Amino acid sequence: MCLIADASTFGDLLADPATEDAAPIHAWLERGGTLVYSTGGKFGIEVERSRNLKRRLEVYVRAGKARLIPHRRLAEDEASLSNRPDLRSNDPHVLALARESGTRLLFTRDAALMADFKNKTLIDRPRGKVYSGASNRSLLTRSVCKPPPTRN
Repeated sequence: MCLIADASTFGDLLADPATEDAAPIHAWLERGGTLVYSTGGKFGIEVERSRNLKRRLEVYVRAGKARLIPHRRLAEDEASLSNRPDLRSNDPHVLALARESGTRLLFTRDAALMADFKNKTLIDRPRGKVYSGASNRSLLTRSVCKPPPTRN
């Protein structure tokens, strides 16, 4: 089970104690959920803005609760998504990360990104789902994520 968090939700994820909306995610991480992220491109800028977030992600990686997808694997798709006329959000990096990692669950409150993530022409097989708050906690049992790539 994997989840991508949009920058608009980083505050919820970092709050101590956890916010009402992030508490189910923290519990899900303890049950084996995984955050998927990248540190290149716009993701890198967003992560670098918060040293606390960067440290938390590093702790999650060491604990097996987060997985880093190298930006080089996303760059080409991110660039092609940026030029699509049907793109409503300014978040092609989030869509590229979902497409590369197989993650189909997103934590965001950004309406344009929600529409893009649910757009069958952008995210498919399976379609994207959006967790926008605690009322969506049932989605934390249905997310899909490809296994990490094997290294030869």
